[in-house]
Amino acid sequence: MSKTKIAISGIGAVGGYYGGSLAAYYENSDEVDVFFIARGENLKAIRENGLQIKKSYRRITARPTLATDNPAEIGPVDYLLCCTKSYDLEDNIRHLSPVIGPDTVVVPLLNGADITERIQQLLPDNPVWKGCVYIGARLVAPGQVEKFTLKDRLFFGDNEGDRAKQEEFRSLLHRARILVTNPADIDVEIWKKFFMISTAATITSYFNEPINDVIEKHNDFFITLGYELKSIAEAKGIELPDDIVFTSIQSQKMMPNGSTTSMHSDFRRGGSTEIETLTGYVVREAEKAGLRVPTYQFMYKGLTRFPYPGRNS
Repeated sequence: MSKTKIAISGIGAVGGYYGGSLAAYYENSDEVDVFFIARGENLKAIRENGLQIKKSYRRITARPTLATDNPAEIGPVDYLLCCTKSYDLEDNIRHLSPVIGPDTVVVPLLNGADITERIQQLLPDNPVWKGCVYIGARLVAPGQVEKFTLKDRLFFGDNEGDRAKQEEFRSLLHRARILVTNPADIDVEIWKKFFMISTAATITSYFNEPINDVIEKHNDFFITLGYELKSIAEAKGIELPDDIVFTSIQSQKMMPNGSTTSMHSDFRRGGSTEIETLTGYVVREAEKAGLRVPTYQFMYKGLTRFPYPGRNS
């Protein structure tokens, strides 16, 4: 019986934590091989010392079957976890073509409500599931991931897909002590996560302030963004909880003072951002549905048309 092959693309916070958990558990396994696709100093550090993962209560060292920046060295795999930023998505999928065989299942763990659809356009003949995670983690140095929240959750699935295949994958993750759920309706879970990150990323980036400051000073805007986004979900037939606008803001209040979103951090650094995935997507979907989202439109225009920072001046 051949081994199950799992590849993880993007060994940052998410890919590092979940890929590292898999690699550590299945090291020297007769059943599973785990591969890392990384680059630069991160790849060098992993090759030399393994991937170091610090949790609140312990440290582990993960050594994959192979860590490489050349997918051709791996060949086709059974499961491919995509953990890059969404602005790299299309280029990343093309780069990964050597590991994508006719039966490869692609599982994206990226921010965004339309990630699976974007990948499916590039890979029309492959099963592309949906996935999202809740985790507080960061790549603190090359080859070193730190998880700073006690809890983490991974959701994946395909509402119309092969349930036996999904149970096989869930079991692979569960055995590696990953808290994983294959829900009956993955679309609801994707939109719950998108709701939280889209509103928070948009408002922190627009005002150029951390999450606690925008809640204190601009909460009315936060609430308005929530209701605008909920109208988009309803138009798509996504049944979100009635109180999701306020529970999402309440969950953000649990963040330490000074915490901000990944998109806001990217804006501050002056690099590529997920503005089109997290904010522009809402504006475009509203136009398609004939809905008004004036706050999203206003902030999207501000974030795309004017130099950054300075939006809070």
